[in-house]
Amino acid sequence: MAIDGHHGVTTWVQKPDYKAYKSPHGPNGITAGSFGVVGATFVLFFFADLPKVRTDIMQKLPVVGDYFVREIPPSDNVSILISTS
Repeated sequence: MAIDGHHGVTTWVQKPDYKAYKSPHGPNGITAGSFGVVGATFVLFFFADLPKVRTDIMQKLPVVGDYFVREIPPSDNVSILISTS
């Protein structure tokens, strides 16, 4: 039994003359892209309450950016109450 190539690995294989079967029922580029956009949108809004994501990404969105601005009123600031006592 002859072994081709180094350690039994063939160094060159001729490509077949036929094309691989592609099912008409499988996902195409539009479907995969749609799932990617939906997944990225879910992850973005799921982590929207993290301070880094909120300030770096969500506040810079043109339409909904103002919704993610968090301002603490001075009356709710605990550090003022602690420092005066």
